[in-house]
Amino acid sequence: MRVGTALACDVGCGTVFSLSVGLEPFVSFVRGTAEVGKIIEILGQGFTGTTWSRSTGPRNLHGEKRHYLAATVPAGATSGPVKVATPSGPLTRNTAFRVRPQIFSFTPTSGAVGTPVTITGVSLTQTTGVGFGGVPATSFAVNSDTQARPRCPPGH
Repeated sequence: MRVGTALACDVGCGTVFSLSVGLEPFVSFVRGTAEVGKIIEILGQGFTGTTWSRSTGPRNLHGEKRHYLAATVPAGATSGPVKVATPSGPLTRNTAFRVRPQIFSFTPTSGAVGTPVTITGVSLTQTTGVGFGGVPATSFAVNSDTQARPRCPPGH
């Protein structure tokens, strides 16, 4: 209760340094997507003693905290669950972390219908379609995580 400019209290009147709400160990993300090379932030319960994480996505931990980890999304990472290895066992996020594909270049820059185009980038293995100016390519192949090969579609 507030009395004038002074604070009055009936019992305790101390500082809370820690609050336990009985949460089981868990893993969550500040943001659920990022590009290769970016740092992601992982929040959770039960990280004490954690020294690394393993997943189909983020790795390379930066420091150790009780409820917070930062990790760099490595080259070759794909979207999927993130698992944090702790001394008491692995913690896995039940929703997938999404690695955003990036396109660095494509060649040729123009061509007739059916011309094969080489797209280079990262995280391309999760590609489900390619379009040119909003027109979907009639065919495409993903050669690797860093290369896709669509063909220039009609009507573009």
